[in-house]
Amino acid sequence: KEYTAAPLFLLGDAKGRHQWLIEFEIMPPSLEDFTEKLDRALKSINSDYEAKRYKGISLLPPEVIVAHEGAFYQWLKKNDKLGGQHKVPRMSNDRKMLDELLEINRSMEQ
Repeated sequence: KEYTAAPLFLLGDAKGRHQWLIEFEIMPPSLEDFTEKLDRALKSINSDYEAKRYKGISLLPPEVIVAHEGAFYQWLKKNDKLGGQHKVPRMSNDRKMLDELLEINRSMEQ
């Protein structure tokens, strides 16, 4: 239904990864299988990603976090971006938006 992704930079010798927040219309039977398919798809369309993922040299597999229904809507509302002129950015080079969304998502658990 909605998704976004951002890098997760780790310090020191630790490797980074991409974090994906996804609001599914229909939850996949296995989140692990979905994540593996996402990783394979990214490798097939992006040679730079594939090179960085090769044997986990510099990039770990992606992490997929399931968003609660309405999390993206709440983010759009909070940021005065409701309406047809605004869409959820699909990727970002920083964590600002994803961190805001993760906070909203956590608050929906309570």
